[in-house]
Amino acid sequence: MAADIPATPSLLRGPLAALQDTLSRHYRRLGALSRMLRFRVAASDSWMDRQAHRARPDRVLGIQIDGDVRAVLELYGLGDGHAEIGLSVEDAYQNRGLGRTLFRAGLRAAREMGVETADLFFSQSNTAIMKIVSEVGAEIRDQQGDRWASIRLL
Repeated sequence: MAADIPATPSLLRGPLAALQDTLSRHYRRLGALSRMLRFRVAASDSWMDRQAHRARPDRVLGIQIDGDVRAVLELYGLGDGHAEIGLSVEDAYQNRGLGRTLFRAGLRAAREMGVETADLFFSQSNTAIMKIVSEVGAEIRDQQGDRWASIRLL
């Protein structure tokens, strides 16, 4: 990443509809492989739009570069101190440490929400997220061709 490009995650605020629009724009900029790695399905733009506008995240963190949000982490509280995390980085911004930076900020945000355990579901071929969750001591299980990572935050 160029030294003059900030990679500081921030909490995205605003009405739910505005957050969903931000997610939609971000999802649409993901390439075919990134869509498969994040959502575990080959997804069209219209599918991405529907997914974004159905989303009801409790927190959305993003990294803004070049005037738009290029990396997104969504936190979904599931009750009983448990949450699910979704993470995506646009293709042109991958391999610059944005995912790792955003993930660590997301874990801090989850702790602040009172989350004790967080889960991530991802494709077995998503080696980048596998490395990131391994670094924080996640318990990783194979699940029907995909992977599930559970992270204790206490």
